[in-house]
Amino acid sequence: MKTFKEKGYTIKIWEQTPEMDYEDRNFDEQFEGRGTYGYEVFNPKGQSIYKDTSDMWDEDACYQNACQDIDADLEQKGEIK
Repeated sequence: MKTFKEKGYTIKIWEQTPEMDYEDRNFDEQFEGRGTYGYEVFNPKGQSIYKDTSDMWDEDACYQNACQDIDADLEQKGEIK
């Protein structure tokens, strides 16, 4: 598991066993299965605000999505626009 800090939030990213190989996915259907990575975002109080284990296939995708989740949380609180 890797841990990152971003804007006072904590991002945890881990590897996991996927439900199928990436190459076997059917792009004509929405895939909601477990990918090779997952992540969770914790606010500055240490509370989990978001977790995603579905259709995540690399660490960078997890990090980018987690940063978007952080920005959405800050925007909801009126701290960014």
